[in-house]
Parts: sequence; structure tokens; C-alpha cells
Amino acid sequence: MNFEDLAKAWQCQKPSVKVTINDPEALFRDIRLTQRLSKIVNFWSDMFIVGVEALLILYFLRAGIRLHDWVGYLMASACFFVGLFILVDRWRQRRRRPLTNESLVSCIQSSLVQVKHEIWRSKNIFWWYVLPLEIGFAGTIVSGVWRARTRGMGHFLEQILELAVFALICGLIGWVTYWLSKFGLRKSLEPRRKELEELLASLNEDVSESSQPPPAKKPANRNIVFLTLVLLVAIPAVVGIVVHRAPPAFDEVAHGLEAIRKKHNLPALAVVVTKDGQICERDIAGVRKWREAARVTTNDLFHIGGCTESMTATLTAMLIEEGKLRWDTTIQEVFPELKERMDRQYEAVTVEQLLRHHGGVPAEPPPAAWKRAWKEKGTLMEQRREFITSVLSEPPATAPGTKWIYSIQDYAIIGAILEKVTGTPYEKLITEKLFQPLHMDTAGFGSPGTFGGLVQPWGHVREMFLTVPDQGDNPPAVAPAGRVHCSLDDLARFALFHLQGATNGLLKAETMKRLHTPSTGNKTADEADQSGCGWLVLKRGWAGGDALWHNGSNTRWYIVMWLAPNKDFSVIAATNIAGPDAEQGCDEAATVMIQKWLAPAM
Repeated sequence: MNFEDLAKAWQCQKPSVKVTINDPEALFRDIRLTQRLSKIVNFWSDMFIVGVEALLILYFLRAGIRLHDWVGYLMASACFFVGLFILVDRWRQRRRRPLTNESLVSCIQSSLVQVKHEIWRSKNIFWWYVLPLEIGFAGTIVSGVWRARTRGMGHFLEQILELAVFALICGLIGWVTYWLSKFGLRKSLEPRRKELEELLASLNEDVSESSQPPPAKKPANRNIVFLTLVLLVAIPAVVGIVVHRAPPAFDEVAHGLEAIRKKHNLPALAVVVTKDGQICERDIAGVRKWREAARVTTNDLFHIGGCTESMTATLTAMLIEEGKLRWDTTIQEVFPELKERMDRQYEAVTVEQLLRHHGGVPAEPPPAAWKRAWKEKGTLMEQRREFITSVLSEPPATAPGTKWIYSIQDYAIIGAILEKVTGTPYEKLITEKLFQPLHMDTAGFGSPGTFGGLVQPWGHVREMFLTVPDQGDNPPAVAPAGRVHCSLDDLARFALFHLQGATNGLLKAETMKRLHTPSTGNKTADEADQSGCGWLVLKRGWAGGDALWHNGSNTRWYIVMWLAPNKDFSVIAATNIAGPDAEQGCDEAATVMIQKWLAPAM
């Protein structure tokens, strides 16, 4: 008679009937096998839950740290409690299980202890599994309602509906988990316990009190609830204090980044510094979106606006070294098909003149061309080609080569030239030739993040006395002049590339020097006329001579870059809003960093 046959026999017998066991050794082997299989199933079931909880802890902690959101810490704490409970419970069960020998009675007693413990866990699953997770879900709902209250009635009602659906799903998950546990208890664990107890009775053996697990008393349940609540409150508090207590950035009293941000009323302010070939300091303060709680992080992406020009100039220099262009290649040479439509004064304008803003191109594009660019019709190459055709059909603002005029149209023309000589869209070309070799993995185009999302910072504009979030950007037609976004660490890698000179591995020393050398002609008292290719070259004492400078804004973001090749130093300051306040705040942050890192040499 095997164990399953015996179980069926028990169910058909009256309590007073004894079971005759013909082959105790066979029954012993069957019970022992069932016991081992149960242990294996329980072990891997527990390890699966603990593994999932560990992954969720990492996920929610990362979310809490990146977003500075207490809900992430709360959910991580709930998952931590569940995983810790399982590990501690198994450890305590292992210590408290009875000693066994090779007898049938001992084996049955051990199995009975194991089954009774599983029954205890199933009966209390609400306290150690369902309740902690439901508390985390409840925190998410409360946080969502609290944030939605300031977003207008329409958005508030929409958010409430979404949260109601979320609450229903969470409640359903908790109920299903609880019901499945009770179902397993009723259909499997309780019958098995009864069978083992009847078998012991049939063998005329009294089950020792010491061999049974302690009963699930109500005070124990209260202790579990208390421990759950303590952990769910204490752990988020500790983690939150550690994460939110940022280390002081440079002079915390007079020049802290947060103080500068508040002084100029900026949503966010970030700075990164390189010295002697490496990033030596980075700091950030503020929020991704005005009136939202999500904090910016040092990994967030910033729109760099006109600083894209230095990258486009670098890409152009690479193609010149490859022999696809010359510094003195003219617009007419690249676009002979535009001869009948192009103003004759542009025919002899060279690549280098465009890179230095000496091509005579007006500062503002033709209104009709700009309006069509916003429609974004056709491929990227077609949009750029149509745009520059319209620009070149109008007369220049001044005779080419006679005056520095900052114009994003210069670099739109450069982008179209690069596309014509390579047959590759500008975006793909610069990604493959510049971003990938420099490991600028976050570099992309357009407004950072996803539309309407909050995984990346938003740009902002000032409207009267209001700060208004805005995810708009320049049209793709002018991408070579100002449509790149990236993390400040990646932008710092680009700065290091220009500071390395002859050792950067992508450009020859003489080519890099030409990019950094100011114009030799057309000297005026205006510093702006000291233009390099993609940079302005300015004399600064703290830089030990020439300093490379560029700023950028798409009217929603602002960034400024300072490079001091003679000091092997650079500083980048950025904010997610445009305007005079943004410029002053970034200049002040950059000045503090220059004073900190170069003060002994000043």
C-alpha cells in the first residue's frame, strides 16, 4: 500500500478504525519522497518570490533616487519586507524543526511540522504579503491624487479615473492572491495535515508537543502587523534622508548651486567641470518640470542649442581630412544645380566662411522658409535642402567675408553640404562619426524625453510673470545649428576631445588648431569677430590666453561652455529655461567653478 492509497483508505474509514500497514518500509519511502518534493517546491517557490522582490527593490529604489519620490522608497520597503520575511521565516523553521531519525513515526512527525507551518503561512498571508504591497499601492494612489490636484479640473478628473482603475487592479491582485492561498489551504494543506495526524493515531503514537510548531496566536499576528508598519515607515525615512541630504556643492553658504538656482528663479541648474583630462566635478539642483516634484539628476539630458555648431564644425573638419571637402570648397561647387536660383553673391562663399559666420547670411531666415520648415514635410535631407534653397535665393545681409553675423542658417547650409557630399542624413552622419567614437551614448536630437512624459527635464519659457513648461524645439531643417540633446557628462566628453589636441585620435593637430584659431582678417573691436570654427576665441586671464566659448538656446533651454586649452580645463553650465535669468544663472555658476578650480592661477 503506497501513501496515496493509504490516504484514500483513511478518508473511507471511521475515526475509530485502525489502519493496518503491511509494508512500513514502502510507506516510509513514499512519505520521505513526498516530504523531499515538498521541500524542493517550497524552496524554489520562495527563491522565486525573493528574487522578484529583489529586482523590484532595485527598480523602485532607482526610481525613488532618480525622481526623488517617496513612493519609490515606500514600494521598495514593502518588497524588502516581503523578501526578508520569507528568508527569516525559513531560517527560523529550519532551527525549530524536530530532530528526526530513520523511523516511520519520526518521518511522519517531521512532515506534519512542515505542513502545519505551511498552513500557518497561508492563513497569515494577508499580513506578511498582501498588506505590505497594498500599502505601497495605496501610497502610489495618494501621491497621484495629491499631484493631480494642481493640474486643472479636467486633468484632475482624468487622473482620478486612471488612479481608480489602478486601485481596482491593485485590489483585485490582492484579493486573488488571498483567495488562491485559501484555496490551496482548503484543497491541499488541510487534507494532508488531517491524513498525517490520522496516520500517527493509527500507529498509536502521541505527537509530542515539542515536535509541533508553536500555535499561531493572535499576539503573533499583532507583532507582524506592528513590524510591517515600523519597517514601512522607518526604511523610507532613512533612505529619503540619505538620498535627499545632498553633499554641499562648492561654497554652500555663498555660492551653492541651489542658492544660484533660487536667486534666478530657474527650474533646474546643472554644472560639470573637467580638469587634466577627466571630469572632476558635477552638480545639479532643481526639478525637471516647474511645479512638479521630480528632481533632476546628473544623468538627465539637456538641450544644448547652438553648442551643436561646434559639433557640426568638428564633423566638417573630419570630412575635410577624408578628402570629401576642402576648407575653400564653395557653395556653387557643391550645389551647381542651384545656380539659377541662388543669389550670385553666395556662389563663392566657402565652407570655412560659413563655419566662422562670415558668409553674409542674414541673422533671421526668410519668413516663408521658416514657416515651411515648421511643417516638416519630406525627409530630413529634403527639409534641409528646401530650407537652404530659400535662404540662398535671398540677397545676403552684407557682402560675404566682410562681417561676422551670427546666423543659424550658416550651419543649416553646412549640414546640407555634408549631406550632399556623403549622401547620408546629418543626424546619422554625426552619430556614426562623432557621437559613437566619443561614447556620447545619450546624444540625440529634439526635445529630451517623450512628449508629455517626465522621464527627462522639460524646457521652459517665461510668459509675463509665469514659468511655463514647453517641450517644443527648433525644426529639423536647422538641426546642424541647434537641435542636439545629451547628458552633461557626454558634453564634457566632447569638451575633453577638443582639449586633447593632437591626442584625440580623430583629428590631426593642425586641423584642431584651425578650428580653434580666430579669424585672421576683418578684425574689429567686437570680440564676436574673433570667431573660430564653431567657437568664439576670447582672451581670458584665468584661461592663460585663449578661451573657447559658445552658448546655446532653443528659446526653452540655455547652456554655456568655456574651454581653456592652456589649463586643460572646461566648465559647462546648463538650465532648462531660456532668457536673461538663465544666462545670468549659468554665468554665475560657471564663474564659481572657474574661481574654485583655477583660483591659484588667477
